[in-house]
Amino acid sequence: MHAIICQGNGQYYLSAVFGWYLDRDGYDDYRDYWIVWNPQKKRLIRWPTFRQGNQGMTKQILIVEADRSNWKLNEKGEGCVDFLNKDLLKSFLDQQFQPQDILERCRFIDAGYVYKSIHELKNQQDINNLDWAVGNFHDAYIEEKKLQDDEKLYLKFAGIWGCKLEVWFWGDLEYDTSSRNSEFADPYWFGATIILQDGFVYLIDDEDMTVEEITADYCYFKAHHMKCRIIPN
Repeated sequence: MHAIICQGNGQYYLSAVFGWYLDRDGYDDYRDYWIVWNPQKKRLIRWPTFRQGNQGMTKQILIVEADRSNWKLNEKGEGCVDFLNKDLLKSFLDQQFQPQDILERCRFIDAGYVYKSIHELKNQQDINNLDWAVGNFHDAYIEEKKLQDDEKLYLKFAGIWGCKLEVWFWGDLEYDTSSRNSEFADPYWFGATIILQDGFVYLIDDEDMTVEEITADYCYFKAHHMKCRIIPN
C-alpha cells in the first residue's frame, strides 16, 4: 500500500503505508491513523487521516495503491504489514531511535515503487486504487468541463476530500451531464461506479451501477480510454 501524505497548501510526499489503526479518544470519540514514513523517510510515524482546523476536518492522506496482501487484519479491518503488530509499533514509534532491522524491511517494501501522477485506468486494480484515493467520489462535483482540440474530454472534479481530480476521456466518447446541471439539479455526487466492459470505460455518478442501468437520469461518461491526475489539497 502507498499513499500521498498531504502536508497542506498543496505540499505532499509519497510513502509506503505499513499499518492502520483506530483508537478511542475519550468517551465516544475515535481517531484513526496510518503508519507511514516521515518526510525524510528516516523513521516511521503515526499520521491521522484527518486534521482538525478552523474550516473543519481536512483529509491528509490519499491512498493511491491499495494492495494489502501482505497485511494482517483483524475483524475491524485494523492491522499492519505481517512483520509488525500494534504492540511492537507502540514500543518504538515515540523513541528517538527506531530498530534498524525493521526500518530496513520497510525500505524493502518501498523500493521500486513508482508513482505516475497521470495514469490510465486499464484494469480493476487501477479502479480500486482511484476509488480509495478519491473516496468513491463522495461530495465530488464537476468544477470544469472542456472538450479539447484533440477531442479529449477534460474534467476537473472538486469537493473530493483531500484533493481535486483531473480526468480525460477519449475514443468513441459519449457522455451526459445534464442531470448534474447546477442550474436546476444537485451537482454533488454521493458516490460513483467505474466499469470496464467491452473495450470501454464508464464513470457513473451512483454506486453499484451496471452499464444496462444507465439512463438520462444519470451523469455518465463512456470512452475507450480514461486517465486521471490527483491534485492534493
